[in-house]
Amino acid sequence: MLVRGPRTILRTLVMAAVLGVTLSIAIASFRANTDAASAQPPDREAIAVGFFDAQGAGDLDAAMAAFATNAVFIGARATGACSAATPCTDLEGIRNQVQGNLDIHNCQTVRAVQVAGSIVTGQLEARNDVARANGIERVLQTFIMQIPADQITFFANLNDMTDAQTLLNAAINAGTQEARAPLPNPANPCDDVGI
Repeated sequence: MLVRGPRTILRTLVMAAVLGVTLSIAIASFRANTDAASAQPPDREAIAVGFFDAQGAGDLDAAMAAFATNAVFIGARATGACSAATPCTDLEGIRNQVQGNLDIHNCQTVRAVQVAGSIVTGQLEARNDVARANGIERVLQTFIMQIPADQITFFANLNDMTDAQTLLNAAINAGTQEARAPLPNPANPCDDVGI
């Protein structure tokens, strides 16, 4: 017959309590990890395309909602604010740039998107009053965005200088080529873009 003293019983109870707490923590941790693993990652493509759609619809607030407070914005322009030489690094600067895009009826139609982790790249066609005034129907652009969560933290947009219309538009804007006959501005510029 086995006789246990008070110390043995106490030690057994303490070990059982430690084991119970450890198992409870493990189960809670496992449950939290499966919840995190089953959480849907943000739809980065939808966030990227949503920015361009909001801008095309003339919705400044919706376009700005796509950007995180620490976002960096580099537009396709050669010089000035939000250019590669002077990126916009605050929401006020980005807002001014997007408002400028709205003012010239800049309609950017996304033609291709690729997502790799938090990086979104794509190609688009841009139509706006400035290009039409130069006699250019559209310019081709490539963009890159970083979207680590559910907002854009980095955006850069570049003109595709392998495209003849885009190259001619850049030369006209630089003053090294003569503009063509202006194209008429449509009544609803972004509604008239085919996808």
